[in-house]
Amino acid sequence: MEAKTRAKLRNLLRILLFISSLVILFFLLKGIGFDKVGEVFVKVGVGGMLILIACEILENGSDALALYYTLPEKKNFLQIFPSNCLGALINQIIPWEVGELVKIGLIKEVTGSENSIKSVVLWNYIYKLSKGCALFAIVILSLLVYVFVDDPYFNAEIFMIVAMCALLGYLPYLGMMILLKLNISEKVAKILKYFGKKNPDEFIEKAKKMDRDLNLFRKERPSDYKKVFWIQFFARFVALFSYFLCIRFAGFDRYPAPTIMLAFCAVKLGNYILAFIPMKLGVGEGIGYVIFNFVGFSGADGGLITFIARIKTLIAMGIVSSLILFKPKEKK
Repeated sequence: MEAKTRAKLRNLLRILLFISSLVILFFLLKGIGFDKVGEVFVKVGVGGMLILIACEILENGSDALALYYTLPEKKNFLQIFPSNCLGALINQIIPWEVGELVKIGLIKEVTGSENSIKSVVLWNYIYKLSKGCALFAIVILSLLVYVFVDDPYFNAEIFMIVAMCALLGYLPYLGMMILLKLNISEKVAKILKYFGKKNPDEFIEKAKKMDRDLNLFRKERPSDYKKVFWIQFFARFVALFSYFLCIRFAGFDRYPAPTIMLAFCAVKLGNYILAFIPMKLGVGEGIGYVIFNFVGFSGADGGLITFIARIKTLIAMGIVSSLILFKPKEKK
């Protein structure tokens, strides 16, 4: 099969998956009730949505700043920020983290191709750790808040299940750590050598250097490593705050804080499942529906909260991503 034909089939598959996602979302919202969806958006209002968008920009700005500190040379944050947002925006719609490739393509204009790949890989590597730590910290925090807040939904069984899942949330980090320790870039390069890769020896040497730089980042640049970790950690708590606001603005005041924290963690952990599903729209809202049912809330409310959160994310990322059009390209 010719390369052009394969490319057309891949594009056709992406279109079909996107349409399928919209169909799933449509029927989920139909099941909840379009009248209820409209009522909730009216309750959130323009002012509430603007606040949620501001929180989303703060969260993604923090993630972009973390990416900025992985760069070997700190320059042009105003291009890194929209580039990171555009990649995250694509990840919201297209599965398999395609947005990370977009980030690499945009950031290489600032720091070069090799450094852009290393920076995005480093960001994702540390993100797996910081996200796991943040979610586990939120689970523990929910228990501490429960001591002071009356929460009829909170129970030991749900707490233990979410806590165990939060610990399992470290597995992506451990998996990525093992791959880096095994010098995965070099091994992939050697495999590509047998498929007719041009200048294979040079390619393998570059892969070896990349593996070395990735493994030594924490040792050689400890200050930057800590900055990346804690900025990403902070961004997850911004996301939690935004989640609280979204629930309050939507009029679901009856839900107490401790169980909201557990629901937030469960939804974020559930997003790992999306990495293996070729659809995001609709499926993410379905996860919110299931998680809210699991903790004793209304599943319909969970689907609505996830839908509102997606809308504000798409708007915020779209606004920041558009800044790429107004920034001059900087070549290394």
